[in-house]
Amino acid sequence: MSLEPYQTSSEIVVEIEADTGEVGIGEVHGRPLEQISTILTDVFAPQLQGRDPLEHSAIWESLFLYAHSRLGATLSGSHGQPHFGAGARPQLMAALAGVDLALWDLKGKILGMPVYKLLGGQHPHVACYASGGYYGPEGEPAVDALVEEMSSYLALGFTAFKMKVGGQSLAVDVDRVAAVRDAVGPETDIMLDANSAYDVPGAIRAARAFEAFAPRWFEEPVRWYDSVFGLGEVASATRIPIASGESEMHRWACRDLILHGGVRIMQFDATRAGGVTEWLRVADYASAHGVLMAPHHDPQIHGHLVAAVPNGHVLEVFPNKQRDPLWDELYLNRPDVLEGLFTLPESPGFGIELNPDALRKYGQS
Repeated sequence: MSLEPYQTSSEIVVEIEADTGEVGIGEVHGRPLEQISTILTDVFAPQLQGRDPLEHSAIWESLFLYAHSRLGATLSGSHGQPHFGAGARPQLMAALAGVDLALWDLKGKILGMPVYKLLGGQHPHVACYASGGYYGPEGEPAVDALVEEMSSYLALGFTAFKMKVGGQSLAVDVDRVAAVRDAVGPETDIMLDANSAYDVPGAIRAARAFEAFAPRWFEEPVRWYDSVFGLGEVASATRIPIASGESEMHRWACRDLILHGGVRIMQFDATRAGGVTEWLRVADYASAHGVLMAPHHDPQIHGHLVAAVPNGHVLEVFPNKQRDPLWDELYLNRPDVLEGLFTLPESPGFGIELNPDALRKYGQS
């Protein structure tokens, strides 16, 4: 990536069984895995027993109380002043995502509908882009490998591609973007993802240098500590639309990105925080401000959401199985991706059927 190596692909699978026998499946991204799993099994699971699985909103609010009430003290010992880092909020919001996703899958199975139709969506086809374009193993530019990778996605029928920037000097990254633009042609879309690599002046310089290649968006250009108002300065200084939000935990942070960060593409991740219920709240707020939804990762989940909202924009997929081996192995019925279109299953819920061989191969319970 731009600032660090990507070493491990991980996912927490959450299953919630109703007394009628249906099983809802949710999936979680977040770290550390053990802490999130403990919150799921030791804290949230007892709160779910005996609840109506269709009451997703009431359940969400009851679990969210752990993030802003005395209940949060049960999640971790303070070992000092409690308000300095105690409460495990990122892990709590990730665990809440897993529960909420499993409940929506369960709701779809109980009602016999795919989630996208349950949410009011009409069409099962969602535009998607090929995500990749990493640096070399030691962070080197690896231009030849980059061009080969992007060309392979073009051969698969993709017309939109995402690549990393910010990990090398601006001059080197301009050469990398130019090489990709030459390889995929002028009629395709290139998205640039900086993984929060730049300070504000550096991000402005980079954006102006990249404008010549007509990027579809510039993603997370500003360092984490100035990711709202600093991001807004960058947005005001470039013609490239700004994308962000995959690292946020709730609707209030996404509100600030839209109001003060100049974000035009919202990437809130339902598997990282809050689940479908919170994602829909973010999407509603974004829609009211003319902001499009292009969520991060996990297309088997997010495809249903993008298909269901009026500002659903595009879906991220990873065609390279080295980058995302779980997508290649975890599902028995992986959705089709053909010519840049992701086709949602018509089976109830998210349509996910887990591969027991992959669970045995990789699983820890």
